[in-house]
Amino acid sequence: MLFVWVLASAPWLMNIDDILAMFVDALDPCGENCLNLYQPEKWSELRWIVSGLLGFLSIIPLVNLQIWNFAKPGLTSTEKKMLRNVLVLLPILFLFFSYVSLFMILPEIYQMGHNIHVDYGFAVKYDAISLIHFASIILWVQVLIITASSIMISSGLTGNLDSENANWWRLRIYGFIAMVSMLSYYETTSNGLLITLVTLAIIETISRPWTTKSSKYSIKLETSFDKEGEIISSLKVSCNCVKGGLNTADYPALSLENLCNDKLVQDELIEIIIRYKPNKLIIVNCSKPEIFTSLNQTFPNIEIAING
Repeated sequence: MLFVWVLASAPWLMNIDDILAMFVDALDPCGENCLNLYQPEKWSELRWIVSGLLGFLSIIPLVNLQIWNFAKPGLTSTEKKMLRNVLVLLPILFLFFSYVSLFMILPEIYQMGHNIHVDYGFAVKYDAISLIHFASIILWVQVLIITASSIMISSGLTGNLDSENANWWRLRIYGFIAMVSMLSYYETTSNGLLITLVTLAIIETISRPWTTKSSKYSIKLETSFDKEGEIISSLKVSCNCVKGGLNTADYPALSLENLCNDKLVQDELIEIIIRYKPNKLIIVNCSKPEIFTSLNQTFPNIEIAING
């Protein structure tokens, strides 16, 4: 993939001067000879960075395909749907918001600032590097926000995220985003911390409808002592696949309709086990106990009793 990335970046590097000229023209607030280049070495560095970024964007479909092929075998149905949504929506949202920012919002902001300078009677001179550097910060913050928000929203829409496991998602997604953000601005610690906090606040606001959503199932593990005096937790599940089976009113259990035949419901059971990690799983009213054989292989440390 690194080799393909280098190959994809080469054509962009050959035409990078024209591309940067297009960006400068779009961001230039005065349209006159008011742009200067105070740090030529920074401009050379910028040429390589932008070429690499455009090269990476060019191979996004291939990167997403690699991610999908790697992750697919170990995911449940809802997790596959979540990942597919993220891989499809993320590039589209990034390209859309990048275009809006670079060619619509930022030029207007720069123009407003330029008009204020002119009103004060200043002899305006701008640094081309500073214009593009500020735009790159905005784009990078957008990348972090769009990435994290896409994952959180897709997780919520597919039922993988709710109020009970919201902190689990926050710890991993926000922690990763905070680490990347702080490393991106390590040279300016104070600004980096502020940008990181603002980024996380925006992501939390966007994700709020799903981080506060109630869980689909109300899970309550029963606890007891084993013969050695250790506390063990038990999860009781009713398949409801057997007519006239055990009355769950007298035997409190989580009801999963058609668990024996519905692959989606079976995946939900796996997700519940992963989330709550019971020591013992008791399944009742099951007409096809043989389909749960794979559970013993997936969760070898959990005692599984079927129709017992």
